[in-house]
Amino acid sequence: MTAPAAPTAYDLVWNQADRSPDAPAIRDDRTDRQFTYRELIAELDAIAAGFAARGIGPGDRVATCLPNILEHGLALLALTRLGAVPALVNPRLKPVDIGRLVAAGGMKGAFVLPDPEAVSAVAAALPDGAPLFAPGGPVAGPVAGPAGAAEDFTACRADAACLPPRPALDREDPAIVFYTSGTTGLPKGVVLAQRTTEPRILWLATQGGVLHGPHTRALGFMPLAHAIGFYGVFLVTLAFGGSYQVMSAFDPAAAVDLIEREQLTYTFAAPTLYYALTKAPNYAPEKVRSLRRVLYGGSNIPEELIVHMDRCWENAEIRHIYGTTETMCSAYNPEPVGDHLALRPGYFTRLRVVSLGGGPDDLIGPGEEGELLVAADADTIFSEYLGRPDATAEKVQDGWVRIGDVVTLDERGYFTLRGRVDDMIRSGGESIHPGEIEAVLQTAPGVDDCCAIGLPDERWGQIVVGCIVGDADAAALDAHARASSLPGFMRPKAYFFCAEIPRNPGNGNMLRRLLRDTAAQAQNSGAPDWRTP
Repeated sequence: MTAPAAPTAYDLVWNQADRSPDAPAIRDDRTDRQFTYRELIAELDAIAAGFAARGIGPGDRVATCLPNILEHGLALLALTRLGAVPALVNPRLKPVDIGRLVAAGGMKGAFVLPDPEAVSAVAAALPDGAPLFAPGGPVAGPVAGPAGAAEDFTACRADAACLPPRPALDREDPAIVFYTSGTTGLPKGVVLAQRTTEPRILWLATQGGVLHGPHTRALGFMPLAHAIGFYGVFLVTLAFGGSYQVMSAFDPAAAVDLIEREQLTYTFAAPTLYYALTKAPNYAPEKVRSLRRVLYGGSNIPEELIVHMDRCWENAEIRHIYGTTETMCSAYNPEPVGDHLALRPGYFTRLRVVSLGGGPDDLIGPGEEGELLVAADADTIFSEYLGRPDATAEKVQDGWVRIGDVVTLDERGYFTLRGRVDDMIRSGGESIHPGEIEAVLQTAPGVDDCCAIGLPDERWGQIVVGCIVGDADAAALDAHARASSLPGFMRPKAYFFCAEIPRNPGNGNMLRRLLRDTAAQAQNSGAPDWRTP
């Protein structure tokens, strides 16, 4: 078997299966179904043969709109066996938006939850005869007619002997698509080339301290549709010869039990998941003493939480990992306790801090505030936004990726995060652009002007706050948001009522930083203009 120049995710797992075929690879939390590496490859080959029999081949984009269930992981790896391109759509989006992404992405097939509305929306967006699977199906959508039916995932199997040879893929051929929030109503598809697959797990050794071997027993409670969940937990665990514990739906109490019962050693997640774990009714520090490697990223961590983890998780080494879907790991902090906002460049990365809005040569000095740029020539960097050359050109300029974070440099060459250039809100590991929320709020009755901001929150990292000018009611605004296309994680958790939205007198842009300050004061003082639905 000849491996291609740029290994696929399947190739990396196949290589490990060749090294340790009888070692444990995956265990499912719902069924207790388990796979050794030998059994896992046999399962993947049978599924891939089923895909191939339905016409799926190299370069075909297939949407996966699933949570962390076992079938999702199997589908992702089986698709890469064929050189197909999984497009991981957040299943928490509303069905109509999932359907729009499937149509815009030119998908040749899809996986969805067995929900009639989701099945109907996706089936209508796919070409006639395209395969559509729903784990736990078959299921038909509410729309009558041939469009709107999905077959059960278990039906997607065939004789592995009929599989075509592994395709010869070029380094720049697309490997996978993730979706990230943007300035438009729909998330942007981040296209990653085949060259990114192996480097996107190797940095876990250089920055994360994850070593090859069966001692890595990972808890998969970060969504697979997130780069952390897929590369940082799922793929690195299997490629490095560890075992992956599926967690189909995040339940803090169940997570505590799984860590204790299975003696899990590795986690990588957004801080909000660690916060929830420590607040579970059955939580006790001794129940997580098996943890050895604890990584976090996606949002800032509350100081109290990281101090607790450092003090009470006695065997765990904690590291802060910083990056984006487009760049993967850009920087890290191996000793974040007491200095968790300071970061240093990673192995695959070259960074520059330039004056705000400046080019790559407009460098700033220690103590100054500037914008972070990441060199675009590393193998970990994305190729483009799917079907969005305008957005790609805006993101990658003069060979550098504009991350959009405001930072300050110190004398060590470390940088400290200060905020977002584009005011992206990070809540529970999700990236949320305020414009998507504002587009909904401004259509609510009684709203004259509005702005969406993020305020610090111990549990979520940030919460979404709707700032409202006009005669409106918090409960009515919440009902309006619930009736809209906004997914649940984007809906405001509180509202701040103000006389005006502060704006730049020159260009009219909203001055969110000023608004955050006044809203935070109202929140902390319990002022009547701060209201929760």
